[in-house]
Amino acid sequence: MKASLLFSVVLFFTFPMWGQKSLRALKQVYTKKELKTFEEQYGNLDLLVFAYDHAISIVSNIGSKNTDIYPLAVKTNHFTDLNVQILPYTQYFRTETPGELLAVKSMYQLQLAYKGSNK
Repeated sequence: MKASLLFSVVLFFTFPMWGQKSLRALKQVYTKKELKTFEEQYGNLDLLVFAYDHAISIVSNIGSKNTDIYPLAVKTNHFTDLNVQILPYTQYFRTETPGELLAVKSMYQLQLAYKGSNK
């Protein structure tokens, strides 16, 4: 009985932390002022929280263009791991895989995807 009660208490206090992972990551690349400004502009932080899991896409360099101009980055699923913010334009990075680019979607692309996910 005591073990199940202890387990329930531990879950009660740790579960909210799991949901806050994206917010903690956002705070690593955005200042409090920037987050407040974003919230005032968009009404909340939902778009940035959505971006945490949806801003990254992998692009194949089919045309074999020179990718040396892009910074090198480790593949990741979260733009915050790259220590960048969402910008009005798409940001590109080379990955360790030749002929492959990692793209951080623009604010506009994310707005479209976010609206499409709420239908």
